[in-house]
Amino acid sequence: MARDLFGTDGVRGLAGEHPLDGDGLHRIGSAVAKLFGQPGQQVAIGADTRESSPSIVGALCEGLVESGLNVVNLGVITTPGLAYLTRQHDEFVAGVMVTASHNPYQYNGVKVFDRNGGKLSDETEAALNAAIEAEPTKAEAAGEVSQQPKLVQEYVDFLVHSAEGLNLHGLKIAVDTANGSASSIAKNVFEQLGANLTALSDLPNGININDHCGATDTTALQKAVANQGLDIGIAFDGDADRLIFVDNQGNQVNGDQLLYILAVQNGLKGVVATVMSNLGFEQALQAKGIDLVRTAVGDRYVLDGLAKTGYELGGEQSGHIVLPKLLQTGDGLLAAVQVLKALQESGKSLADWRAEVPMLPQSLVNISLTDKTLLDRPEVKAYIDEQTAQIGSSGRLLIRPSGTEPLARVMVEAPDAQSKAAQIAEQLQNLLQEHA
Repeated sequence: MARDLFGTDGVRGLAGEHPLDGDGLHRIGSAVAKLFGQPGQQVAIGADTRESSPSIVGALCEGLVESGLNVVNLGVITTPGLAYLTRQHDEFVAGVMVTASHNPYQYNGVKVFDRNGGKLSDETEAALNAAIEAEPTKAEAAGEVSQQPKLVQEYVDFLVHSAEGLNLHGLKIAVDTANGSASSIAKNVFEQLGANLTALSDLPNGININDHCGATDTTALQKAVANQGLDIGIAFDGDADRLIFVDNQGNQVNGDQLLYILAVQNGLKGVVATVMSNLGFEQALQAKGIDLVRTAVGDRYVLDGLAKTGYELGGEQSGHIVLPKLLQTGDGLLAAVQVLKALQESGKSLADWRAEVPMLPQSLVNISLTDKTLLDRPEVKAYIDEQTAQIGSSGRLLIRPSGTEPLARVMVEAPDAQSKAAQIAEQLQNLLQEHA
């Protein structure tokens, strides 16, 4: 069965264009109802701060209630917050999140969680895809929509209590919430934990989400930490399922380095990460006797890896961090609290920890690629194999199609990574055009 509508993480595209138009969203709502619930049961729905999110929520609700389900609208909430509340409340048969995560405001998307707050398997996404393409059905009695934004406080309490013993009194922390879902939630959490908080990018207006701020652009945060003499900076993306730290010198600390801190401080046997994780991170783990298992890009694949290995920590260099004993999805706020706890228990500064993970120079270049099957052509594969052999064991080459955009991503890790990546990208672009 095909899952054509689903990328790396849910259905995503330009708001207002298929499948994120009125008919497509109505069909998605109806399909979720058909696949996950029975008339009279409840679904939780939440959204980020994009200007298109309220209308998308409305269209999804129409499809859900027409199929007989009752919808509990949580309002603005983080993606992992929606997943947590779906798991905690037995009455919810599924959770639906409206967000395009780290993408610009013009984009939006729909993520669906099962009743356990877990991401959907490929097989379930394929079944949902088929249900979306089928004709929507109407129940004898329509469901209802209720507003329950106060449930978000349960998620805040969970985050605070997950860091038992953590005391941030006297710690000067800057938090950049990307004008997104965590804009009010993060402030609530860190102030309850006693931090001296400086808030950045916490005034969403519908179009400023992820706009030169947050986990995808930490420039302003780095400057604020360095110029104001702060101890730590933390940046989240638009739906707060990923994070990046900044040390007191203004240096960025990425997902690989945060995974290292959590793995070493907690004495873990292994970590699950993706093919994008830096070779220097892998070598630093090996030096501590910690195993690294790599998966395809996407935290859903990290979750699969965690289930197969039984390991207690996984994530991505981009800042998705999964702590499966606490929550079955990547959660930037939860990871932030746990990293702060690890720092406090270790007695070492974030800068000290960062120095333990010398990263190999890495360069990522995107090239346009509408037909992603071109990467499977023999001529293209031969070129990639040739370039991989040239780099050898001193580095890595990874070329993969984007799961969310019409692009191929060329990643090189090597002492001359930047020039090498640009050269390979240009040659690959020409090769793809020849065979398009």
